[in-house]
Amino acid sequence: MEVKVESKIGVLHSDCSRIYTFLSDCNNFQHFANNEKIKDLRTDTDSCSFEVEGIGAISCRIVERKQDDLVKFQIENVQAENIFLWIQLKSASAGITRVKLTTKLEAGMMLGMIIKKPLKNGMDRIVEALEKICK
Repeated sequence: MEVKVESKIGVLHSDCSRIYTFLSDCNNFQHFANNEKIKDLRTDTDSCSFEVEGIGAISCRIVERKQDDLVKFQIENVQAENIFLWIQLKSASAGITRVKLTTKLEAGMMLGMIIKKPLKNGMDRIVEALEKICK
């Protein structure tokens, strides 16, 4: 079963190109490592890996970049396969960018129903963190 989850739409107070540059380099994800649930974060330009309390090891790799528009990640975790995360950007006006995260993954029906709400909550928290970083 394909599970698709979309975050809320966030408003970032920065130019789209600046946000894109930040998100398209995984080394910048150190800003998210201040969360007590994220441990052992390792990054390079195109990938990152970390441990999440209650979930386990996660590896992310950028598989597509579209300048000032999109950063697409493939996520690897032993509990699910074919997980993709899109971070979509849209310039709303000078110095204002809208952001939305979308995840698609293959999971059994039961697992899909169980993870949908926590996944959305996590993605919404990422949007909120980006809003704080981009004030």
